[in-house]
Formats: sequence, C-alpha cells, structure tokens
Amino acid sequence: MEKRLIVTLDIEELKRIIEDCIKDANTAQEQDKIEEDTLLKRTEVAKLFGVSLVTLNQWRKEGIIKRHKIKSRVFFKKSEVMQA
Repeated sequence: MEKRLIVTLDIEELKRIIEDCIKDANTAQEQDKIEEDTLLKRTEVAKLFGVSLVTLNQWRKEGIIKRHKIKSRVFFKKSEVMQA
C-alpha cells in the first residue's frame, strides 16, 4: 500500500524547494565532470583494467586508448579510459 502525504506550501516555498533541487542536481553533474576529467597514471589504468603496463602500452599503440603527456610523464583521462 502506498503512503501519501499531503502538504500545503505557499508558492515561494515551492519555488525555493525546486531551486534547491536544481542546484543539487547541477552540483552533482559538475562533480561528475570533474571526476571524468581526472588524470590517471599508467599504473592506475593498468590496475583498473587488470592488465600489465606492456598490454596498456600495446593498447595505446593500437589506438584503443589515448595518452596525454605532460613533460615526460604519461597520463590518461578518466573519461577516455572509461569509454575504452
């Protein structure tokens, strides 16, 4: 059996509740985007997939996964890794 609750709100309270819900949803989306753009080290990606660094390097050469270099260090974007 469903339980129902009937509440009376004035229009300003309803607007505030809706605005708060929208802000919460936007904050969650922004947090997800930040996490997607996180840079991962080679060892982290290899561990995530359960493969060796040699296999990860082979995937990179085959174009399965894209790397990003910062000076001499190699990183992978989390969003791209998850798509691969």
